[in-house]
Amino acid sequence: MKCESDDEIVISGISGRFPESDNLEEFWENLINGRELYTADDRRWPV
Repeated sequence: MKCESDDEIVISGISGRFPESDNLEEFWENLINGRELYTADDRRWPV
């Protein structure tokens, strides 16, 4: 991709809500370790 501008940008942070995790680092560790981060919603998917 060719950039038409010489202006520089900086991405200085990230935020979000991550399942079963208090922060991005914990979420990443959960993913790396193969932890299941989802549950079935009984209201939509009766088990």
